[in-house]
Amino acid sequence: MAPTLTELPSGLLTEILLRLPAPEDLARASAACPAFRRVATDGAFLRRFRRLHAPRLLAFLDLDGFQPALPPHPSAPAARALALAADFSFSFLPSHCRWVPMDVRDGRDHGQDARPPICRELAVCDPLHRR
Repeated sequence: MAPTLTELPSGLLTEILLRLPAPEDLARASAACPAFRRVATDGAFLRRFRRLHAPRLLAFLDLDGFQPALPPHPSAPAARALALAADFSFSFLPSHCRWVPMDVRDGRDHGQDARPPICRELAVCDPLHRR
């Protein structure tokens, strides 16, 4: 009778988990057992995983509003879900002036727009949670 493999060597497990197609798959795999979670939550592993799996493009936010990725783009379902869940019209902000997105990158407003301000107030907000 051949011996059974009871535990994967950590290097092999790391290589397997790095090849998962999406962060959601890594999250599901890390819930399978403590060994998988230990590898998946290691800082060095996460840096390698993020380098190999760039964030997905969901949409553009411009003066015309939220422009979600459309099919056949692989992010189209997630972009549609985000468009339904969030308020990119910013209706939750005080309405005493006209609000305009200035420069949004990686979820942060950098305020590097060359246009003169429409309103001298700045609002930092979260359209997903409407605050």
